[in-house]
This record gives sequence, structure tokens and C-alpha cells, in this order.
Amino acid sequence: MIEACVVGEINLDLVLYGLPTDLVLDREHLASDMALTLGSSSAIFAHNLCTLGTQVGFISKIGSDPLGRIAAERLSAAGVDISRMKQGTGKTSTGLTVVLPYPQHRYMLTYPGTMFEMEYSDIDVGYLHSARHFHLSSYFLHRALRPQILNLFRQAKEAGLTTSLDTNDDPENEWAHDLLDVLKYVDVFLPNDREAKKIARTDDVVQALDFLAGLAKVVVVKRGSAPAI
Repeated sequence: MIEACVVGEINLDLVLYGLPTDLVLDREHLASDMALTLGSSSAIFAHNLCTLGTQVGFISKIGSDPLGRIAAERLSAAGVDISRMKQGTGKTSTGLTVVLPYPQHRYMLTYPGTMFEMEYSDIDVGYLHSARHFHLSSYFLHRALRPQILNLFRQAKEAGLTTSLDTNDDPENEWAHDLLDVLKYVDVFLPNDREAKKIARTDDVVQALDFLAGLAKVVVVKRGSAPAI
């Protein structure tokens, strides 16, 4: 029996440390260190929630490649139930994010891979509804699933689940209004400062909070190292 079910993307992060401040085209820049770690908002959420003692199930889609197997193994090793994770049969591989961290910012370069391909038919809805809580991350990266995300949240609420959502960034910077309909079925919404303002179409975080609080039940704005609101 799972307590929380997470639906979302899974990939590894390749983090390169100690790069020069200025990156010049056609030059070979040397990193001082690297790490290959579990990435993606959804998988990290599932992993960390499980390590805190919650029984977590994870629904996602990987490719038939080593990156997908490594990511799945790291989730499973933390105790997450990955029995409902699907493996694609096509040529698309599991996604990968290259992270270039700097003191005040970071560059993130993502190959989406199978996260673009997961669709409603890949989801075991009965398994999802057996949980007490439903969480979804990376709303704008689920291109095939996105038309059905509203139905997923509506059905989860009808089944008696509590819900949470972390949109993460919109790579196309459109922040389309279909998200607002989904928020009406979200109990805990978890944007960061920039995302909250983009969704509310304002430069003022207080105005963004006022707007979003009229939709989701609880809004938590993440602010990096600063206190959340």
C-alpha cells in the first residue's frame, strides 16, 4: 500500500563543477569535478519523500538505455515502488540534464527524451488512486500527457486524494492558461519566485501570491536560500 503516488519525468543529472566564469565557443573548458546523480523534479521528490519515511509509488517512462536503468535503480534503492514505471519500445532514450553550477546561478541543458512521450495510457490510474496523495512535477515538459493532466487531478480529487503540483520552468516561456484550470484541483502548489510571477503575469511576488491563492488551496513560493513564503 502506497501513501503517495508521484507521476512525472525521470532522468539523470550530469553536474560539472569548477568551470571558468566565461565559456568561449570552440574552446575546450575543463571542469574540476563532476557528479552523475538522480535528476528531474519528479524523481527527486519521490526519492526524498521516501527517505523521510513515506511509502511512495512512482509512475514514469524510461528508454531502453543504461541511463534509464541507472535512474530507476537509484529510486528503487531508496525504497520507491517503481513497478508501474514503463519502458518505451522505440528509439527515444531516457532524458539527461547537464548542470553547470556557478555561485549565484546555474545553466541547465536538458535533453527531454522519453519525458516528452509519456501519455495517459502509460498511467495505472487504479494504482494512482490507491494512494492518499498525488503529486506531479514538470507540468510543461509532459507534452504528450499535458492534455490529460487536468483529468488526472480532477479524478484524483474525486477519488479522495490530496494533491500537489510543482510546475518547474516552461522552456517555451509561454505559461499557458490551461495550467490555471488544473490549479483549482491542487491542494499544495509549489512554484519558485520566478515561476509564481510568470504564471500570474506580474513582476510583484505579493500580487502573484494573491492571484495564485485564489486558485490552489495552499501556495508555497520557494526562494532558493531565502525563506519560502
